Amino acid sequence: MDVKVCSNTELELSKSYLHSQISNLTLEQTVKVNGIGVFDDNGRILPLISEYLSYQSKHEKIAYKSAGLYGNNLTYFLKYIRSRPDYEDNETDEVFITVPSYVIQEYLTFLSRDEGRKSSTVRNRDATICAFIEYLCSPTEDRKQLRGDNPYSNGYLSKAPKRTPIDPCTLDDLIVLIQSTCLERERVLLQFLYDSGLRCSELPRVTLEDFSNATHFNSEKFIACNSDQPIHADYMPLEVKGSKGRGNEIKPRWTLISLATINRIKKYHASPLYRKHARKYTSPADTPAFFNAQGTPYTASSIEKLLERVSKRAMMQGRLHRMISPHKLRHGYAYTVLQSNDLGNDYLDRLIIVQKSLGHNQLSTTQMYTSIPQDIYNNMCDEHGKPLTRAEKMKRLSEQTQLKVGIKDAK
Repeated sequence: MDVKVCSNTELELSKSYLHSQISNLTLEQTVKVNGIGVFDDNGRILPLISEYLSYQSKHEKIAYKSAGLYGNNLTYFLKYIRSRPDYEDNETDEVFITVPSYVIQEYLTFLSRDEGRKSSTVRNRDATICAFIEYLCSPTEDRKQLRGDNPYSNGYLSKAPKRTPIDPCTLDDLIVLIQSTCLERERVLLQFLYDSGLRCSELPRVTLEDFSNATHFNSEKFIACNSDQPIHADYMPLEVKGSKGRGNEIKPRWTLISLATINRIKKYHASPLYRKHARKYTSPADTPAFFNAQGTPYTASSIEKLLERVSKRAMMQGRLHRMISPHKLRHGYAYTVLQSNDLGNDYLDRLIIVQKSLGHNQLSTTQMYTSIPQDIYNNMCDEHGKPLTRAEKMKRLSEQTQLKVGIKDAK
């Protein structure tokens, strides 16, 4: 089964099948379309699921990027239904109008017992089915309700998911990752992701101007009340053009970057290689902060592939025992903030910094980071057992791993 998400996508109609079926049909050559189409293994559209996802996206109840996950979850359940002897002749998604609660419960049990899915995955699938059936039970401006009974009238059918400890990228993991590539542009990118808490989908929108603004902030002279000497801040605020939101809108926020990371990025921006690629852009506001080997901006997919490549390389060398995803870097950022005693007056202050920096709407989401394994805590201290600040960690990291970008470097 396949999910096609169209967001302001151009569609060519000159070769439409309708031309051969309807005489004297006049269609525009190209149109822009928005919507989601979900297809079965035979290429036939699943009308109810497609209508649901398109409606929810149009009314900004789900983001287009989330529509793919919702569509996959519903098609997984549909595949299970069609595998049952009592539903094997059903070829459409209209089965959702009549499917009873016991079939849904048996599917959730199948996920847990037979496929070994985590409780969080089971709850995610359950929540998707629940939202879809509630949509079928409600009228829209174009139709009456399609289903009378609601199996979810008393809540979810799955058990509440178990709370599992967060598995972050530690500072030691980050050092291994960085040392697994000999390219400074990749090293500085990995350090920036860890030190900013950005999602990999947000990094392509970071520009040269964003770093110039952050550097300008730190050039201001701050004076303490008990001294006339200027204070040089160890952190700089960086504006982030966030991407987590309904309706696919950009949600700006701020995050704190360590001075050591900013200085490393400035050296990268001053390199002949970066300047060569940056000349293609007319202004700093349009110039990407990071370029890949082809001299083009990174994408979310290329960042994921970079982490996959360096993780596998480190695992083959026996220096890493697991894959590190972009989100594990984001988790690592949260832990470094929470354990940095130079940020805020107490733990709650630091928790709020994490919430605002990561773009969490609710503080309760951020509270998942309040349980810190002992091995992670040990890695947060210096040789005397004293906790290191974020600024000190990033400074040590830069000193250990920074490479020069020479004029002869090709990529």
